[in-house]
Amino acid sequence: MSRGYNAMADVIGATADGVDLNSIWAEQQETIAIRNEARSAIASLFAYTTDLSADYTAQTASGDDFEEASEYGVPTSLRSPSDLTRVGFPFKFWDLAQRYTWRYLAEASAAQITTTHSAALEADNRLVFKLVMRALLNNVSPGANEDGVPIKPLWNGDGDVPPEFSGKTFDGTHTHYLTTGSPTLDPADLELVAETVEHHGYGLRSDGDRLIVLVNPAQGKAISGFRVGTNGAAFDFIPSDDAPAFITNETIVGDRPPGDFNGLRVIGAYGDSWIVQHDYVPSGYVLAVATGGPDSERNPIAFREHKRPELKGLKQIPGGSNYPLIDSYMVRGAGAAVAKRGAAAVMQVTASTTYTAPVI
Repeated sequence: MSRGYNAMADVIGATADGVDLNSIWAEQQETIAIRNEARSAIASLFAYTTDLSADYTAQTASGDDFEEASEYGVPTSLRSPSDLTRVGFPFKFWDLAQRYTWRYLAEASAAQITTTHSAALEADNRLVFKLVMRALLNNVSPGANEDGVPIKPLWNGDGDVPPEFSGKTFDGTHTHYLTTGSPTLDPADLELVAETVEHHGYGLRSDGDRLIVLVNPAQGKAISGFRVGTNGAAFDFIPSDDAPAFITNETIVGDRPPGDFNGLRVIGAYGDSWIVQHDYVPSGYVLAVATGGPDSERNPIAFREHKRPELKGLKQIPGGSNYPLIDSYMVRGAGAAVAKRGAAAVMQVTASTTYTAPVI
């Protein structure tokens, strides 16, 4: 009589409702592939992917101009921007485990197993969101990456001088981490945080950018009440085209903003800014972020992935048993850091004049 180990496949091969475990594993791989193609809306619109540990990036959105032609002279050649700054990008591996006993798999339905997998995908979504938000909201450099290249926040008054843009100059105290100086958010505060991005050449629609103001629902509610002539507001808040019905005796001139922008919920517009409301944004913080579109290199954040193609994105690694589903690991290698220091700005709603980064 032969003796040996009974593999998991000899014990149970399907869920309690008859779904083959191998087919569930294959379906999970498909969902992960879809997730990797369509990263979270925040990461897609506010960041671009790179596998570099550091890069030289332009710190204004300025371009070259034509010059008046002469009969015998030749024009100046197009040239790379002179304001290139070397910035570093961090990288770490992040993981979590999915573990099942054979008895659980014998009793569980396919839907129960899928629920656990969906929770892992949601955890990955939160991780990506947190990496991008930490890069935007942290006003202190975390140091250098593994190659010794400094990781920079947005302009934070650290002595680095932003380059001139369109005749406007700056000094080493210039910062993109602002405070309201009062316990409430006023229209002037919203206008200031948007202007802080635009005066570096980012977020201007003439260049194809879109300025997004990202807020917590608490601040979104306050902004929705802004009206011209009240508290010095220069604009009216205009609800998006899928906002709940409302009554007004005034006429809206121009187009209402869309209710959805690349997967982000837009509640309305204030001036040229589209207001996006998200529960994960820390209450008391308002972020103005310029986006050139999904994965555009004009976006402020660099989202770093591994150089090896097989290690990019979210991966599910089977465990040591014959059935990979019984013991598997979700792994993502990633890091995020500011690449364009002037392409975003943050305002904290506080009576203090000193900005304090939130814990994320």
